[in-house]
Amino acid sequence: MTKQAKTDTEQTQLVVIEPTAAVTLFTEGDGIDAMLADISKQAASLVPDVTTAKGRKEIASVAYAVAKTKTYLDGLGKDLVDKYKEVPKRIDANRKLIRDNLDALKDEVRAPLTQFEEAEAARVAALQDRLTILKDLGASSGHEFTAADLQTMLLEVEQTALDDSWQELLPQATMAKELAAKRLGETLATRQKYEAEQAELEELRKKQAEQERIDRERLIADQAAEQARIEEENRQRLEREAAQHRELEAKRQAQAASEREEQARRDAEASELARQQAEARRIAEAEQAELRRQEAERKAALHAEALAAQAAEQERQRIAEEQRLKEEADAARAADVEHRRTINQSILMDLMGLGIEEAKAITLIKIIANNKIAHLTINY
Repeated sequence: MTKQAKTDTEQTQLVVIEPTAAVTLFTEGDGIDAMLADISKQAASLVPDVTTAKGRKEIASVAYAVAKTKTYLDGLGKDLVDKYKEVPKRIDANRKLIRDNLDALKDEVRAPLTQFEEAEAARVAALQDRLTILKDLGASSGHEFTAADLQTMLLEVEQTALDDSWQELLPQATMAKELAAKRLGETLATRQKYEAEQAELEELRKKQAEQERIDRERLIADQAAEQARIEEENRQRLEREAAQHRELEAKRQAQAASEREEQARRDAEASELARQQAEARRIAEAEQAELRRQEAERKAALHAEALAAQAAEQERQRIAEEQRLKEEADAARAADVEHRRTINQSILMDLMGLGIEEAKAITLIKIIANNKIAHLTINY
């Protein structure tokens, strides 16, 4: 009923069914089970070495033969269904049984190769991920990081071990580590110098601002003291004038009283009226003096408040101007750094396109950028 193909050129599937036996195979007895068992036995007889190219090729060949056998038997059954309409359900059931069994057998036969391929792909992907992380650390040197961040990244690069775990990617990992360490080291030195300069400038600005605040407060205090002194002198002068006026008025009244002594009784009412009027004038003058003193104090306070407000506004404008100049300088510096990085990257790509190694190309660009080659510059 079944027989194994003699050669690969004569037959690629694992069984050959005689046309006269096809109906019996698909419709009667346990022929299908026996045939599937025979196919499984043939497939299981292969014990290849999956670690060798030849062994993997043999596994793939047997798996292909199983798949080809499935297609052959399924096609044979389909032909019988078309020919014998009275037994389609039986044939279709056996077709499905054949497909399922041979699909499972194909997967079982190919499992060692599939597992090897998946493990190999996972191994390579893991190495590529490690290499990408190392390269990304080197590429980070072109961004605006603090000195502390750059120090951490440089330490991570330096602690990356270059051992056998890199396998075939060890040369690439070695180059990536050297380039990343060099770039991060140079960027760290530049950033540390910049941050030190900024800290020094900030300290100078704080000292200058504190001195200006002390000077303003001293000026305001001196002006307020001078205004108070002037107001006190005016108040004392007005009091002296009022006292002199009262003294002169008292003398005049005494003289008048003396002259009218004989007519005291007759002029008593008039004298009393004069005294009351004098007292009223004295009180009025004192009240006017007090009002003038209060007005002078109010004007002095308003003047002091105006001076303080003017000083505060000048300070706010100074701080705003410093911030604006700082932001413009930072933006210009960042733009220049990015512009130079873009041009250097473009030159690097061109040099590498000419066959120059990346490390040598980077060194050449730095030498030219630092004007160490006469008559040769980079136009930024």
